[in-house]
Amino acid sequence: MALDIKDNSAICARCGMAFGRRKGNFLVSYSPMYKGVGYLTICKECTEKLFKQYLAQCNDPKAAVRQVCRALNIYWHEEIYTKVYNKNTTRSLMTGYLQQSNANKYIGKCYDDTLAAEGTLWNITVDRTGQVNFGQGDIQGEMEDISADVVAFWGTGLDAQMYRELEQRKAYWLSRLPDDLEVDIGTEVIIKQICMLELDINRLRADGKPVDKPINTLNTLLGSGNFKPAQKKKDMDSDVYLSPMGVWAERFENQEPIPEPDEEFKDTNRILKYIFTWMGHLMKMLGKKNGFTRLYDDAIKQLTIERPDLSGEDDEDLLTDALEDIDLFGDD
Repeated sequence: MALDIKDNSAICARCGMAFGRRKGNFLVSYSPMYKGVGYLTICKECTEKLFKQYLAQCNDPKAAVRQVCRALNIYWHEEIYTKVYNKNTTRSLMTGYLQQSNANKYIGKCYDDTLAAEGTLWNITVDRTGQVNFGQGDIQGEMEDISADVVAFWGTGLDAQMYRELEQRKAYWLSRLPDDLEVDIGTEVIIKQICMLELDINRLRADGKPVDKPINTLNTLLGSGNFKPAQKKKDMDSDVYLSPMGVWAERFENQEPIPEPDEEFKDTNRILKYIFTWMGHLMKMLGKKNGFTRLYDDAIKQLTIERPDLSGEDDEDLLTDALEDIDLFGDD
């Protein structure tokens, strides 16, 4: 007897339950494996049960989601998971991921594309026990060379080759910064995003896809990090023409300070003593009494003329003394 199959009816391949229609009972999928019907072959409830089964085994929601993608041949990408994880609870995490994996940029991709991006699609290894491993053996071997600090900086979920490329770009950008510049957390985050965006642009170009939007985003990041050539020229011009003399003096003192002179050349014109001496006048105005005021008093004392006592002399004696001092007639 021939089966009477209706276009809208479906049977779950996992639990065997029959449904009058796929819409609402099965999750939409644009994976090439489901191109004929546009839906997964297991129902929503079974999809969630499969996720919970893996979650109970590994106690890691990300690993559980990836394993479901692997089992159902759904495209896996760290970017999709992070976006869904920040918005969904664990209860709706799997459904949210599958819905986001249907975005235009992921249409036509499946788990094979994930393995191909990781470079492990055709990696088949045999361990010591004779067990055949598909794809995962070489991932672990390559990742052994990647330090925990590198993974912590760039985030988990990337393949070893991606980590190496990102580290190369990071080293390049850091080498272009001034040696005396202390890289703060803000600059570090911007450099991180620039490196990741550069690799994304290269991959889009290789696939023949437009790169206008990511390039605009890259220009924005360059501006945020003050890395644009126009910004550098502006900063240089401002530094040369607008910096006050005190800033220049401080720069010279910090970078190339003037060495101490030899003893024979120290204050040869007594300029320091001159400044300190007449600084005492300001100190006296302020009511202070210190070494400056003592120097000032001694200098004033040397320049002070005392009035002579003339009370015992008459006018004729005063005139005679004055004429003698003046030497009016030029006598020797």
